[in-house]
Amino acid sequence: MKLKELQDFDIQSATLSVWVFRKQTVKSNSVYRGKWITVVPELKTELTEFICAERGKYTETIEYSLLAQNNEASLMLIGSGETSAVAITALSADQTQARKVKEIKELANCDFYSVKLVSGDTVLHCVKKTDPSWATKKQSGLRSVVFKNNKLKIDDTPRFNIAKDFDFYILGDNVFIKNKKTFESLLSYKKAHLTNFNDLVDEPEFSQLFTDAEPLKRYVGTNAMQLRRASAIKEKGFYKLPEFMASLREHASRFRLNLQFDEQGRIIASDACCADIFQALLDHRLQSHFAAHIYDVPNASPIQ
Repeated sequence: MKLKELQDFDIQSATLSVWVFRKQTVKSNSVYRGKWITVVPELKTELTEFICAERGKYTETIEYSLLAQNNEASLMLIGSGETSAVAITALSADQTQARKVKEIKELANCDFYSVKLVSGDTVLHCVKKTDPSWATKKQSGLRSVVFKNNKLKIDDTPRFNIAKDFDFYILGDNVFIKNKKTFESLLSYKKAHLTNFNDLVDEPEFSQLFTDAEPLKRYVGTNAMQLRRASAIKEKGFYKLPEFMASLREHASRFRLNLQFDEQGRIIASDACCADIFQALLDHRLQSHFAAHIYDVPNASPIQ
């Protein structure tokens, strides 16, 4: 059980450091740059307490899929090799003096940080997206002050917030995901979905289903949720099955799908029916045993 590997990791005796990362896009590819910094014992104690408390909340994992959603007690699970997590672990494996943070500017404007824990040969990364305190931009009209000795004093010491929770964890060959949106953003999954959608629209088996694909392009645009749904349509591939499409044409009205077909059996696409097209091709419009009840579902999983 993969979750047990996370729960059994020896946090208390592990060596701890913090890595900060910047993410850039170079020629349409994500490039990561990282540096590390040691922490004082008091912060190490607090960080290990945060991680132990956070880890204790989870009781199950669910397989990552394009439309899957987890709850407060579950983590989504995906192989690290399927993501850019391998870039993070490869960078942080080179924990040399040359990669150590030496100036404050090396911390500013980082995109995310990782609390790196090493126990024997096993490495755990607890990853969190940075908040606005890591940005160099100052809020205009404000001055940093502290209350000390019954007086307010100017304090220009740079401060960076460390959260008490994490967005995802990298352990060995697995990524445990708490915050799907942040995970997909940091590891460039939206870009992957956009590429998938462009490939899908260019695919003859898909494009020939419609009188016009332009309404679908407008409907999806760069919306992250619709891009995930389009990727799920491509992944499931129901549209490639002649018997599936024949059934859709026959039963669209009964399932209250706002779909019309031309004489050649193609879907007459329009801005008004794109949502129903997606529901149909995802096979997410389902009927109860009580025929009057028809439902849309977020992630239809076949019963084996």
